[in-house]
Amino acid sequence: MAKQPTKARLTDQLLRSLKPPSKGFIWRTDTHTSGLTFRLYHTGRARWFVRYTDPRRKVQDAKLLGDYPAMSLADARTAATLFRADLLQGKVSGANKIETISDLIDNYHTCHSIPKTRKPEQTRVLFDQHVIPYIGKLRLDDFRRGDAIGLLDKLSGKGLTAQINRVHAALNGALNWAVNEGRIEINHMSGLRRRVKETKRARSLNDAELRAVWEAAAARSSPSREFIQLLILSMQRRDEIRAMRWAELDRDAGLWIIPASRTKADREHTVPLSSFAWEILESLPKLGPYVFTIDGKRPYAGHSKIVGALTSESAVTGWTLHDFRRTGRTGLSRLGVSVLVAELILNHARDAMESTYDMYDFAAEKRDALEKWGEHVRRVVLNSEAGARVVSIR
Repeated sequence: MAKQPTKARLTDQLLRSLKPPSKGFIWRTDTHTSGLTFRLYHTGRARWFVRYTDPRRKVQDAKLLGDYPAMSLADARTAATLFRADLLQGKVSGANKIETISDLIDNYHTCHSIPKTRKPEQTRVLFDQHVIPYIGKLRLDDFRRGDAIGLLDKLSGKGLTAQINRVHAALNGALNWAVNEGRIEINHMSGLRRRVKETKRARSLNDAELRAVWEAAAARSSPSREFIQLLILSMQRRDEIRAMRWAELDRDAGLWIIPASRTKADREHTVPLSSFAWEILESLPKLGPYVFTIDGKRPYAGHSKIVGALTSESAVTGWTLHDFRRTGRTGLSRLGVSVLVAELILNHARDAMESTYDMYDFAAEKRDALEKWGEHVRRVVLNSEAGARVVSIR
């Protein structure tokens, strides 16, 4: 399919016809009004920007004008024209002048986080909840190491633990970006140690726990039920399954092909789903492009609350959705699957030398392994008596 042009005379019909990308954003530059750019993000949010040359730094930059359709095409053209006229007359010295920590976060989110990171909205939530309320109005020129330490102390006082490290990393990343872009001279957080020492998770559900969680999920409505079941059977990451599209599934070949843009490793991943997994997928109605969806327009979003509900209903505690990957990986070892094949199923990277010279894809071995795991899960969850008698395979 030919790549769509990024420059066009914008119309409301054209803008409404655009579809959100799976990652980052797409843009269209208006040929009618100089510098006017329309961006449509993977979240469905659409915004107007005007591109210009910052007279102070002599580099290209962009100013946010507003959201679409709240700001119409006509209003965006007027705002862009007025801004560029003021810029030429010296009335403004640049749209994105960073004066406060809040300004820094806005710029970082727009110019770096959205186009270049996997989960920009999650990072933005960290900033909005834990940084801006405390130091958002602080002038960037006045920001010092003590301010960062004070922020982390406040978060610690609120009872946050590992989340403090996420905030630390996000703010440090924004400051490093500002240094590299020439917006500030020094990152005062550089070298500041993490506040909380984290330990690697080692939770894996045993067969009895797996059965209890599965039964709790089976009692829920669709697509929550099937979402949990596919997490267990496929061993793939939460968001990869949550945003699964029908177009990624090849029933004839028995494959789920996850595009590189949707994987953590940024490489295409082929998953030969088990017959048990296909039975579950084929029970779902096709409401739109997404497999797990409620309204047919957006991917399933109930994952944030489902762990708490299933924990209460199953009486299995201390687990997360990601622990299903560890549970499955442990199960593959119990079933005698080789380490290499098991790691490939999880889309973990192979040794550089090995992957350079060994081009075999282990597709048949992966299919056999996932089929074994699917049948093991079927025995455990669909026949309680048989499940209770399942013997771990050495």
